[in-house]
Amino acid sequence: MDMYNPFQEKYEEETKDSDYIERSIKGDMKALEAIVLRHQAWIYNIAVAMTGDIHIAEDITQEVLIKIITKLSSYDSHKASFRTWLYRIVVNHILNMRENQKEKFFSKIEIQSGLDFSITQHPDNRKSMQPGYSLIHEEVKIACVTCALLCLSRKERIIFTLGTIFNTSDRIGAEICGTSKENFRKILSRSRAKLYNFFNKNCSLMNENNSCTCDQQTELLIKAGMINLNNLLVKQDAHGSIQDMLGEVINELEDSYFEFVALFREQPFLKGPDMIQWLRDLFNRSDFKGLFIKQ
Repeated sequence: MDMYNPFQEKYEEETKDSDYIERSIKGDMKALEAIVLRHQAWIYNIAVAMTGDIHIAEDITQEVLIKIITKLSSYDSHKASFRTWLYRIVVNHILNMRENQKEKFFSKIEIQSGLDFSITQHPDNRKSMQPGYSLIHEEVKIACVTCALLCLSRKERIIFTLGTIFNTSDRIGAEICGTSKENFRKILSRSRAKLYNFFNKNCSLMNENNSCTCDQQTELLIKAGMINLNNLLVKQDAHGSIQDMLGEVINELEDSYFEFVALFREQPFLKGPDMIQWLRDLFNRSDFKGLFIKQ
């Protein structure tokens, strides 16, 4: 099935959604699988951005999909579009879940020093020349972006993820987050300013005059647990970059923001775990099927 972007302003998938929902709640497994296939990677990649951990993101994806599946028969198209209904479940689940260790660590840094966290204060000046270093160099870029994201509050992080990384409009973003368009824009502007100022001040990828380079941070990020040499993100199955999935050209932005936005949209859009096989295994349990299928 071809990937599509559920956050596009012009959403032409409502008819398909309605058909899949109606068939699903009558017990059509193929229709339910189609819903999962259309949304699983987006849910998973939002969870990766919000937690900085692919294993936690896998758990979140499963937990969210269970909520969506078991609540599907209660969906009311007169109250909200399916996209809004579904991703509001995603957002609320992530905002209310327990903080993981990475979030706890970086939230303290944000409170104490306003994003000037220690990776730029204690560079590792040893050049890593081992085989496969180019992959590690790319991994460092991903890890640094993740560190900065984790310094934001969860509300700021989810709105930045939707509004900047996935280029969601204030109308759609506000509906999904259950807030006003004005408040969505306000929080987006604040979070974007925090991250832009940090990278513009420190990162040589944005400003070649800055001293912080990726090869300086490798050892520190490994020690901090942000890079696992045995499980690199750059080696994970991906559909391409986030920018590839958006299918848009960043041409409406000011030049000063182009490279900043590219730092986030050049991140891999990961395929994630096989949710279809997981779903089939789940439905082999009669107790679960009874919670889902409308009698």
